[in-house]
Parts: sequence; C-alpha cells; structure tokens
Amino acid sequence: MVVLVAEVLTPRGSRARPWHAGPAATSRDLAALRFVGEQYAARLDVLAVVLGRLSPGELRAAGRLGSRTVRQRVERWEAAGWAVRRRMLDHSWVLPTRAGLRLAGLELDPWTPALDRLAHHHAVTVVRLAREPVPGQGAWVCERELWRRRGRASWHLADGALPAPVPAGWQQQGISEAWELIEVELHQKARPRVVAALKTRPPHTARITYYVPAALHGALSAQLASVVRELSGRPEVAVELLPHPANLRADGGAA
Repeated sequence: MVVLVAEVLTPRGSRARPWHAGPAATSRDLAALRFVGEQYAARLDVLAVVLGRLSPGELRAAGRLGSRTVRQRVERWEAAGWAVRRRMLDHSWVLPTRAGLRLAGLELDPWTPALDRLAHHHAVTVVRLAREPVPGQGAWVCERELWRRRGRASWHLADGALPAPVPAGWQQQGISEAWELIEVELHQKARPRVVAALKTRPPHTARITYYVPAALHGALSAQLASVVRELSGRPEVAVELLPHPANLRADGGAA
C-alpha cells in the first residue's frame, strides 16, 4: 500500500525508469536508426557521418564522429536490442533489429544481408548523404518505401527519389508533383535493360540521375544518350561520379 501511494503521489515525469526498461532513446538515436533502417544497413564509417551530422553544432565541424564514439554508440544500441553488428566484406556493418526499426517508426522487416548487394547498398547510402545534408530531412524516398508505393504496378524500382521542380506544362495537365529518380550503377548493364528501365519509369518522373564509378562514366553516358534519343529525348538524364565517403562534408554534400 505504501508503494502504491508513493507511485500515485510521484509526478510521472520524475519517476525513475524501471531497471528492465533499458536506455532511453535520444532523438539522434531515433533519426540514425531510421536512416540505417531505410538504407538496409550501414558501414561504421558511414554511420560516423550520419551521427556527426545529427550531433549538436559544435560536434559537426569535423563532419563525422570519431571511431571510438561511434563504437560506443553502437554498443549502446546492441545492449538495448536495437541493432546488431556484422563483419562483412572486411568492414563492420550495423543492422537495426525489429525492435530498433519499430522504435524508429519503421514498419519494415529486419534485412537479411545479401553479400552480393552490400556494395550497392553502401554506394546508394553514400549518394544519399551527398544529396541530403541532414539525414532524414531532405525528403529522400528510399528504395524500400518506393517498393511499398509501387504495390502491384510494374514500374522500374529506382534506388531512391527526391522531389523535383514541376516541368513547364505539367500543371496544365493537372500534375502537381515531380520526382528525380536516383540510380546507382556499379557495373555496365545490357542496353535492353537500360531501355526497359527508362520506359517503365514511375509516373511524374521529371529526370533521372545516375551515379557511377569513374571507370564507368564514359561508357554509361554514351549508352544513356543513345537510349534517350531513341525515346524522343525523355526523360532528362544526367550521369554523375559516385561520391567517396571520405569526401563527405560536415554540412552535407560531397567535396
């Protein structure tokens, strides 16, 4: 009875957290877990950039947190059951658990790593950091969300998407939104696959930007130019060099 009375008289906000409740999640924890969950997984060096950009202003000058601080943060997540670490392809990767995904507000299943997709997912994540200055606040739509939106449609599934200016003439057709699709290509694809991808682009696609390694830039640029001519100049396509994680700046973007 004494315990019950004490609980009633103690303001809710001042009650101690139960010993079994685990650590309290910070806003940075939630934003970082959401970012990693949307991108399937994240290497520790990329997570250092994500956490650095989400840190208070005085910690953002270096652009990323130190490796020791990142490890401590991930160890805290592991202790709370929000994430696990895996050593794959000579790097440490962080993968949110189901509990971590739900904590971050994501109705997604934990991703089972596929080694043949890790390099691609990593490259897409680096591109996102180059295009989205503050993780989660640049309106980036991840592949997992694009897959959900596609439903039973047969649109080509891009690696990401960003809002784009509505082209002239679209509003007269009742179209009030436009999208820039983001594609990351690490290997040259056969021309028929490229044609099919451009022909089956989602509605309201204003442009497509491809990010590729330097060795692929010339060949893919020529291939895409040929395909776009075949499709009467639509959609607008650009080819950019793939950013390197070491060149990601503190304020977003890439050097």
